[in-house]
Amino acid sequence: MSAIELNVEGPWNHDDFTIACTREPQPDLVADFWQLYEEAFGPLRKLAAARQVLTRDEFTAELVDPRVWKYVARDRNHELAGLTTLSNDLSTMTWISPEYYAHHYPEEWNRNAVFYTGLSLVRPDMQRFHVFASMVGSLGERVAAVQGVVAFDVCGYNDGRRSLPRVSGRSLNRVAAFEVRAVDVQTYYVGKATGSEGKRS
Repeated sequence: MSAIELNVEGPWNHDDFTIACTREPQPDLVADFWQLYEEAFGPLRKLAAARQVLTRDEFTAELVDPRVWKYVARDRNHELAGLTTLSNDLSTMTWISPEYYAHHYPEEWNRNAVFYTGLSLVRPDMQRFHVFASMVGSLGERVAAVQGVVAFDVCGYNDGRRSLPRVSGRSLNRVAAFEVRAVDVQTYYVGKATGSEGKRS
């Protein structure tokens, strides 16, 4: 697919919903999306060993940061249906190491073409309409237009149970050719004491 065919700025009409993107601060979206975010991600506090849930301050910061694109989906009644964030300033994603991406993707890094997706959520009753996949496709057009790379992370629960990387890969490849692969894994271990006896060297 050539760059001229890519729709970088939107909006994208999908009949049952539309997606628009902006870098403008969106403080008015915080209250509604925060409740949805808590419902979607709150359970991960007990399902994932690493912290997966942003604080409200962190969540707000992402929505008001002008360095972050906000892909906002709305249903036919113009009600909020989904949200995905994207940035090519990796310092906005405080839980990752920008140096890793600068080292491994130097050519794209020097062109400011390394992107990271932040939070992503969909209203439960809209999930059957493939809102998440469509938002990933929309941001994929921006990445493909500059021959960039886009990174994202998922916990083991969302990887194994919900297959989010596979869904994301399929969605990106509907836009342009993307090679999606895991680049790192962090495994958490626990040593549980089971008794007073043990070997001592």
